Amino acid sequence: MLPAADDVAPWPLRDHLADLAALRRGVAAQCSVSAAHGVKARRILFSLGSPSGDLLAALDALDRFERAIIECDAPPVIEAHRLECLAVLEQFQEKCERLGSATSA
Repeated sequence: MLPAADDVAPWPLRDHLADLAALRRGVAAQCSVSAAHGVKARRILFSLGSPSGDLLAALDALDRFERAIIECDAPPVIEAHRLECLAVLEQFQEKCERLGSATSA
């Protein structure tokens, strides 16, 4: 395996981060919940490593957002859960990026 350049993460990490970014875009546009989408979202999160506090926070935020949609909460409540979920996913992605850059240095 070739060593990674300073500005390029190893392929697996880049793929995982791209999947996580796609998950964030999906949550930003999501207006309904499907089992397939939920399974895919959780596979993306679990593919990023062993369970940690950050992973559990991301799963919890995703669960609360999806539950708000399923339970037909008021639109402002759904939007509040969406924004919270996006913030948690962004923090999780930033931490993964920092850890990835620290391990490739």
